[in-house]
Amino acid sequence: MERFSIPTTVCFGPGALEVLGELAGQRVLVVTDAFLARSGLLDKVLAQLAGCTAETFTDVVPDPPLEVVARGVRKVEDFQPDALVAFGGGSALDCAKAMAHFSTLHPPLWAIPTTAGTGSEVTAFAVLTDTQNGVKYPLVEDSLLPQLAVLDPSFLDGVPPAVTADTGMDVLTHAAEAWVATGATPYSDALAEKAFTLAWENLPAAFAGPGEARANMLLAANLAGLAFNAAGLGLCHGLAHTLGGRYHIPHGRLNALLLPHVIRFNAGVEAAGRKYGRLAGACGLSPTWRALVFGLERLRSRLKLPARLTACGVEGKALRADEAAIAAGVLADRCTPANPRPVTAEDVALLLKELV
Repeated sequence: MERFSIPTTVCFGPGALEVLGELAGQRVLVVTDAFLARSGLLDKVLAQLAGCTAETFTDVVPDPPLEVVARGVRKVEDFQPDALVAFGGGSALDCAKAMAHFSTLHPPLWAIPTTAGTGSEVTAFAVLTDTQNGVKYPLVEDSLLPQLAVLDPSFLDGVPPAVTADTGMDVLTHAAEAWVATGATPYSDALAEKAFTLAWENLPAAFAGPGEARANMLLAANLAGLAFNAAGLGLCHGLAHTLGGRYHIPHGRLNALLLPHVIRFNAGVEAAGRKYGRLAGACGLSPTWRALVFGLERLRSRLKLPARLTACGVEGKALRADEAAIAAGVLADRCTPANPRPVTAEDVALLLKELV
């Protein structure tokens, strides 16, 4: 027997932010970053919490370090909120998840994403960083699932094109990995296919500027999050977590660089190759895994994203010196076991050679 559930309530579309009014009378801690706090966007959230006793935690930084999470946990213990509201990109959402998880209170979490990428608002995943050792740790616990997600596309209007490119490729990677993951089911497949095709159709226009395409990317990110939360991810994320923690490269950018190589690797499993072909066909490409690879490479170029680690500042010499440690990190990552093709240290070494 298999199970499928969607524990998080999703509110989306114009006026979705008004659902925060349901928290009236409660103590609410808003978790965000300093930029959003200064930008005026946080004021839109706080205005909807006018009937609450609200405070903010604005220390979130990209790839939230363990020490920031620890400060956040202390803030939760001191303020004793009835609920947390996470407002921002994946880092803010992941930090708030960890704050709720590691506190003694375990308050319910409401999540408001401001980028169309991680889908963290509907997943049991959070990624934290040990900055001293250069390691990213994916947490996977049902207790990390937000109670409610608010998808308000207006928050995406000011997102720079480079961020839209990085986060958009993260959406495609989430959907592509969930599509072939070992935990895939007909339910996760439906979500993954819709997420991938929706992102494929809208990412170029979203990269060009604000508009309906960005609203569609927010939905695609959410659908992809639901898909991989049910099915799992794979080698691409195992590599991205390990390389990102070591070389401090944005996660979506790494996924854009890695995904074509991982698809070639996974296509060695006939069933995975066939599924990639079906995904390519759904996007109007020739129904083969090779067409999907070439299509992703063309899209990556169109989005002005790098195709090699050297373009991200990683020298081949450093990569070779770190090869054993990288392989160990990839094999230990919580995402790698869901990959459709078993992975060895030798496989990782060969893939790294392709990336220089």
